[in-house]
Amino acid sequence: MAVDRDLLSTGETATRLGVSRQQVVNLCDRGELEHVMVGKHRRIPVREVNRLLRPSLTREQEKSLWLHRALMTPLLTAPQEVIDHAFENITRWKGAHRPDGVTVRHLGRWEQILEQGLDAVMETIVSPSPEACELRQNTPFAGILDDMTRAQVLRNFNDHWNREHQSA
Repeated sequence: MAVDRDLLSTGETATRLGVSRQQVVNLCDRGELEHVMVGKHRRIPVREVNRLLRPSLTREQEKSLWLHRALMTPLLTAPQEVIDHAFENITRWKGAHRPDGVTVRHLGRWEQILEQGLDAVMETIVSPSPEACELRQNTPFAGILDDMTRAQVLRNFNDHWNREHQSA
């Protein structure tokens, strides 16, 4: 049982990661998994487990994720307007691409997500999952962010990437 809901035992961590408890101990001892000692027991922050479970994104995928995260404000302040705009983009773009092509398939998937409602849209635009990364490459949300906001997000992303990924 975890001492704190934000801290997991090595056994709980092992279960979530699908590895042995000893592997978790080894990761902690090598400094690859942040942990704290509570008495003689290692406790691992949930965010560390989530970090290991999160797929690694390329620079372009992470940049797209940042831009899509910026869509949360317009989605929350004018949801119907944003969703209508996305549907209009999809309708316009479907006619410009081969009906049997990948782009039209992705736009069709976006239509399904938009029809499921705001929760499904928000979940998809911020998800690091492989499907969401692929869908964001054919986003129907072009034109939602104004140029100034888009430029600021890209500047902040570049600063973040250079700071956090400089050794990569």
